[in-house]
Amino acid sequence: MNTISAIRQSQAPTLFDLSEALKRDHYVTSARYPAQQVAQLGDEVRQAFNATWDDLPSDSYLTAEYGARERRICKFDYHQHDRRWRPLQDCHFFQTQADNPLLGGVERLYTRSCAAFIDSPVLHTLLAADLALMDLTVGAHDWRVTCHQFRTLCDQQHQGQATPEGRHRDGHDFVFQHLIKREAVIGGESRIFRDDGATVFSATLTGDMETIALNDRRLLHEVSPLKMFNGALQGIRDMLIIDFDRVHPS
Repeated sequence: MNTISAIRQSQAPTLFDLSEALKRDHYVTSARYPAQQVAQLGDEVRQAFNATWDDLPSDSYLTAEYGARERRICKFDYHQHDRRWRPLQDCHFFQTQADNPLLGGVERLYTRSCAAFIDSPVLHTLLAADLALMDLTVGAHDWRVTCHQFRTLCDQQHQGQATPEGRHRDGHDFVFQHLIKREAVIGGESRIFRDDGATVFSATLTGDMETIALNDRRLLHEVSPLKMFNGALQGIRDMLIIDFDRVHPS
């Protein structure tokens, strides 16, 4: 039995409900899926995965006024005919100015994620879980998938800006937002909006691997600033963002 089939059989009602919500509302949140699948891998595997966030370089495209953020990316091609994930070497990233008013129009190049991240059972469990939800929601497709490791930092003098561009789209078909860790911070509320400005969701992700999935073509999102707890020297918020884009036959 492949990983996707196992996830579907063990979590079929939950996965079905999540898919129906994503179809209906264009977003869905869950504190259990895929957190339960990741928990089954054990603490040692999860801790090794989380530790890869401790070696992210600064996001050099952001100036100091937008806060401190660290980042790596990696990409995969997924082919439905053999259900294989093929890692890519390319680490370029581009958004239009319409999607990202701050950094849109800039051809960016980021440092590739390390092998410990790319090969981690945690990452491949997340990819399988996210793909299972995509299969139920929009059917089987070939996908270009981009994984973004983010660490947002704050201290006594500076707030953390997880989305310095403000309310925006990422410019992809679907976006999964997985919380990796929060440490010594308050704030960082995730907010989702319709095009008419109406707020459809606002809550702070706090649980390990708590997840938001959204249709990026239909909705916009932002994250409120992060502030430190009193007495802490530095606060951090670690996120894994996984973008799914359909690959259409040429």
